[in-house]
Amino acid sequence: MGSAVSFRGQSGKAWSFQRAAADAPWARSPGVAIFAIPEACGWRVFRVIELSGKPHDIQPIWALAEAERYGASAVFVALEFDAPVRKQIVADLEAGFRPIVSSGVRTGQVIRLAA
Repeated sequence: MGSAVSFRGQSGKAWSFQRAAADAPWARSPGVAIFAIPEACGWRVFRVIELSGKPHDIQPIWALAEAERYGASAVFVALEFDAPVRKQIVADLEAGFRPIVSSGVRTGQVIRLAA
């Protein structure tokens, strides 16, 4: 994994993430991933997802493929083994950043972009 980066959600708490290569095995561990698009003054958060860490969970890979289609070139990962804490991180970051695609943690709905 790469350098440490902090993202602050709506609560103001700084969540620590590590930048990971898109082709690294980052989806194999439980935690939270952020897919981001580079901008002039930082990152535009495309999507925040929970990583289950289950060996056959393909949702993170599909989410990365979708993010890459819309220009996301960075993956940031925070390892977290406690599922309720993962959900809390995702909800806090989504509330603070209003990503382009929502995971639906707060509303129970997923917003999809047209291809």
